[in-house]
Amino acid sequence: MEENVWKEIEGLLEAEGAAAAVARCRIYWDEVDGPRPQVEGDDLLREFNRRLTVWQQIDLFVWEVNRRPHNPRTWKLLGYAYMWAGLYIPLLLRAAEQALLASVAQEEDAALAVNLEEKMELCRRALAGDRDARAEIAAGERAFASGFVEFPASVPMPEPFVRSGIVGQSELKVTAAVIAPDLLEILND
Repeated sequence: MEENVWKEIEGLLEAEGAAAAVARCRIYWDEVDGPRPQVEGDDLLREFNRRLTVWQQIDLFVWEVNRRPHNPRTWKLLGYAYMWAGLYIPLLLRAAEQALLASVAQEEDAALAVNLEEKMELCRRALAGDRDARAEIAAGERAFASGFVEFPASVPMPEPFVRSGIVGQSELKVTAAVIAPDLLEILND
């Protein structure tokens, strides 16, 4: 059944675009209580993500985290999306670290927790200006998200971040002041 749903979502993506595919994905996740734990050969969700921009991924996963904050996989997916977006808006690297931390706090798989802790360290290094870390994030963003033409007006933050004081508002306004000043250098490396 799950494979049929993802094929339907992929068909919507082809025929009607990301908005229709994301809407169907949301309906499906409501039916099954969110993204399921990662399983071997879990390529369908991964492929869907690759066809979305980082901004579309963030919108989808913030929506899902707000509905089901108990799902560690959604926090992980949101953390990765924020990490890729942190290439463009470095402040999002802090949000990535916090989302990955929320996933680790709920995850029982020790190997996955180690991997997520490595990603959190990558975010910290990139935020501190480590060019190698930023290049690694750039490579990941190119591999796991679709390109985009323009920045969104704002980037949503999950309600649990606002309630716990991690962020002060439910969205980060995107202005020239928050965009990475060396973005063109990083993208051209």
